Amino acid sequence: MVEVQLVCSIADNALAAVSMLPRVYAFYKPLYEANVPVDFAHPGSDLSSYRLVVAPNLYLVTDDSAQNIRRFVADGGTLLMSFFSGIVDVHDHIRLGSYPAPFRELLGLRIEDFVPMVGGETNRLHTADGEPYACDLWADLIHLEGAQSLASYTENYYAGTPAVTGHTFGAGAAYYLGTRTEKHYTKSLLQELCDEAAVSPTAEAPPGVDAVRRKGEDASFLFVLNHNQETVEVQLPQGGRDLLTDKEHQSKLTLDPLDVAILQEIAP
Repeated sequence: MVEVQLVCSIADNALAAVSMLPRVYAFYKPLYEANVPVDFAHPGSDLSSYRLVVAPNLYLVTDDSAQNIRRFVADGGTLLMSFFSGIVDVHDHIRLGSYPAPFRELLGLRIEDFVPMVGGETNRLHTADGEPYACDLWADLIHLEGAQSLASYTENYYAGTPAVTGHTFGAGAAYYLGTRTEKHYTKSLLQELCDEAAVSPTAEAPPGVDAVRRKGEDASFLFVLNHNQETVEVQLPQGGRDLLTDKEHQSKLTLDPLDVAILQEIAP
């Protein structure tokens, strides 16, 4: 079952420095490497079957789509939204009411101003674990309106102001990234949110191994692909029969270099 969804705006961001594809990839890559299946969808689509939704730079959003995302969180979902979201409506008209206008109540914050950083400019984050993390490209000047600060800037005139926030909304939670964080922090945050939303990997596999599950009405199939040039071992969540070799596998599967297995899983 796919439990994570990336929702993407129907228009690319207005500022050339914020390109949609790299921003989507920054969230997709750590999830892919963790073998967490991800769907891509329009923000107005049905989100009720997902536990975690990631909305990178949702610059253009309709009223209906904004309400759809709010309803997803209120009903118990977990949302991660990043900077430069909720800026314009379907006609590319700036939304009034302070940024991010349609998501202020959901996120529990108000953005006074946003500051695109010049090339090579960086800042640092102060986090609860005390480990320093770098950030760049963008800085939102955030005022909390019910949200909790999870990380704050350490440098420049916005030092001490929130950079990453979390907010309880209805039965769910909404998190906001007001800057571009380094890969290690993004990966760590996504792991925390997956744990919070009870999203688990399809299988425990080493780097370079894909594991994807497909379910039908009467059967479940696990596709495992080894992209490595060496033999790997994959821990299986449940046993199954390899349709390619007709071998039964219980708790683990050994794959040769560039090997593939398709397991028809045994129901627990």
